[in-house]
Amino acid sequence: MGKTEKKILGKNAAKIIDILKRAYCDEMRIFRYFWYVGTNMEGIGLVTYAAALKTQPTGELTHAELLADRISELGDRAPSNPAEWAKYSTIRPLDQARHLTLKAALERAMQFEGKAVANYNNLAKKAVPLGDYITYNLATMILGGEVKDEQHTEDILKSLEVK
Repeated sequence: MGKTEKKILGKNAAKIIDILKRAYCDEMRIFRYFWYVGTNMEGIGLVTYAAALKTQPTGELTHAELLADRISELGDRAPSNPAEWAKYSTIRPLDQARHLTLKAALERAMQFEGKAVANYNNLAKKAVPLGDYITYNLATMILGGEVKDEQHTEDILKSLEVK
């Protein structure tokens, strides 16, 4: 962290780092979820949606990288151990093997997307009063993508209904 940013953020940097680490751990756990489900999907989802789920982890990993970069800029490191991801994460325990059908995978994805929207909105709100406009900008950029992902997942779930 540069001299001027240290002066601006002061002790608030630790608060921002903690929130960033939680978001990073969520992204890493969601990355792992989508990768596993996309690779092991069963039933009709294997034919219709597995390919799309295989691309989803790339977006999560990109978010994690952006967060890790910001954590590094603030003088810390993103957690490297999956056990730490579970500790810091705001997402309840995952069992990917229980979500291998299309409907189950998408319903769980809706929970993730909703949580991500809430988390990035919260990060943006907290960053401004702490004087961290760089993190605010990062949070709102990622938030925009998460809002689109949530809507896309919701639309797909609605289209699964038999009419």
